[in-house]
Amino acid sequence: MKGRIAILAALPREVAPLVRGWPIRAVSDREGTSSWECDRAIVVCAGMGRERVTRAFALAEAKGPLHSVVSVGYAGALRAGMVVDTVYWPATVVDAETGERFQCKDGGGILVTTDHVVDSVEKSKLAARWNADLVDMEAATVARLAQARGLPFRTLRAISDEAADRLPDLNRFTNDLGGIHESSFAVYVALRPWLIPTAVRLGKQAAQASQRICQALRHVLEQAE
Repeated sequence: MKGRIAILAALPREVAPLVRGWPIRAVSDREGTSSWECDRAIVVCAGMGRERVTRAFALAEAKGPLHSVVSVGYAGALRAGMVVDTVYWPATVVDAETGERFQCKDGGGILVTTDHVVDSVEKSKLAARWNADLVDMEAATVARLAQARGLPFRTLRAISDEAADRLPDLNRFTNDLGGIHESSFAVYVALRPWLIPTAVRLGKQAAQASQRICQALRHVLEQAE
């Protein structure tokens, strides 16, 4: 089998517009994983964070040979002027825990990976410390795994929250499978009506980000034909 592109995301909604109608789909609620396959690519979602994306990478490898890896998904903007309607291909990924730097196949700017969802105060600190433009929770792990296997690596990010956005503390709603307890979050917001406009706006921004991600991925797959 010719090697395929592995596209790894945290959440199914990040890639939903791309994989709708793909011929092969597998979902495991117990394992918290979802995958979709076509002749050019395999897309795997296994939740947020390092442990979960490591699982996603292993699942992609188990499905057959790979010729490149793309880490995709939402990111938080660390600088003013970076908006939801734009996708970014960072040139460098930094692991905030270890300080390791990984170079991508192409692109521009710096993405820093943390182990939790950051708020606006921490965003400014990350921007200053690492001279970074974006923050996520998975890309550095994917870059490390791809590098160990000699596979070309890129990361595609779309902004779900801008630099000045004041986020509810989402870390308290994450589960062991790297997802969000959405019902608990909905109750939390409902009991704090002042958070409703922010939650609605962030939901709309995430939906826009998913569309932008998938538009860019379609172009990547067209080039792979």
